[in-house]
Amino acid sequence: MSTAHNDKKGPDEAVLRIPSGNIWAHAWKIAAVCAAIGFVLVGMGWSLDPHRFPFSWLFAFVTFLTVGLGAIFFVAIQFLTVAHWSVTVRRTAEFFAAGVPVFAILFIPLALPANVETLYEWYSHGADHAAPAAHDEHASGESLIGASVAQAQAAQEPQAPAAEAHDDPQHALHGSLLEKKHGYLNYGFWLGRAAVYFAVWILLALWLFRSSIEQDKSKDKRITARLQKWSPGVLALFALTLTFAMFDWMMSLEPTWYSTIYGVYVFAGAAVTIHALVTVVTLGLKSRGLLGDAVNVEHLHDLGKMTFGYMVFWAYIGFSQMMLQWYANIPEEIVYYHYRWHAEGWRGVSIFLVVGNFVIPFIFLISRNVKRRLALLGIGCGWLLVMHVVDIFWFVMPNVQRGHFSVHWMDLAALLAIGGIYFAVVLFGMRRHPLIPVGDPRLERSLHFQNP
Repeated sequence: MSTAHNDKKGPDEAVLRIPSGNIWAHAWKIAAVCAAIGFVLVGMGWSLDPHRFPFSWLFAFVTFLTVGLGAIFFVAIQFLTVAHWSVTVRRTAEFFAAGVPVFAILFIPLALPANVETLYEWYSHGADHAAPAAHDEHASGESLIGASVAQAQAAQEPQAPAAEAHDDPQHALHGSLLEKKHGYLNYGFWLGRAAVYFAVWILLALWLFRSSIEQDKSKDKRITARLQKWSPGVLALFALTLTFAMFDWMMSLEPTWYSTIYGVYVFAGAAVTIHALVTVVTLGLKSRGLLGDAVNVEHLHDLGKMTFGYMVFWAYIGFSQMMLQWYANIPEEIVYYHYRWHAEGWRGVSIFLVVGNFVIPFIFLISRNVKRRLALLGIGCGWLLVMHVVDIFWFVMPNVQRGHFSVHWMDLAALLAIGGIYFAVVLFGMRRHPLIPVGDPRLERSLHFQNP
């Protein structure tokens, strides 16, 4: 690995900006048009199918929110580890982190009481404190777990049909669990926590971004020292808020089911996605001559290695969660996987997720040669971005109509709306600042970085 060459002049800041005639200068307009089309379609869908809308919106919201939160993680971890290799690619992640505030506005539809009631069973339960014995969707879920319950009780009641023998106790247990969780899962507290999450994320994202931009102008090394000093606190706040936000917005879609590593599972997907996205965007900028020699195959090789590593981590966490709950075989735990395996159509999605988000990219990206051939690296990372969408779809959509698989055009419209507005904000910001942190004191080392 080479060391810094202090006698060489750093890259020209003017060269590392997007010129007005470049296609990247107008990319935000394309994203804005996509957003406009998406919002029109979503508005139509909301009026036609108000039950589907909040699920589609939540799916798209979390899909892109995890990109922004992953960007906060990407930036903070570079300072925590005192990394120099990533300096020239870090600014791309900073741009995506800077777009996080837009999600506070995009969350408003999800916070409306009517949509909260549609999404979350605990909302209605909290209103009347009644066990949901007549809840149709839960009843369909009980039919899915009936086989497991019956198997556990077969020795004592061999002649009793599963539905007759166990539905009522299961419903009673379901209502009892909701009652015990009401102190946490109630609308006012849920909304207050959401406000805290967004306040923390916006503070962290803007502080990281503005500090880096300020250093472009001042070249003050103390900014790097300050960011390095506070990076452990940034990551601690990031971990806590991401975990509890996913508990509140995703895991509570099935309020009697829980997993202690659910937040880690979502984080793993976010980490894969931001590394893959930074790779794809960096390749796009480099192909248009916007990064000069500041980013080379060495940096992209390391991005490929990090993407591969987090992809394996995602598979490990996902398997660990499934294996532990399968082994315990507790009805209120395994119902989560019954919805995604025994329910009509969802088994194919589950298999595709395992194969497409682990097996295929593992075989493809494990090779050093692939990670150093930029076209192949771009294909692999692009594929992982598509699989991230499938992953979040698998998290959310089994709850639309439990026991049945469905895809709706409003799902795509919501992706266009939320993804379009988020990317428009990010790409617009890219026009205003240098594409690499030209004031970072480790920049020179990054420019001459070599893999062993």
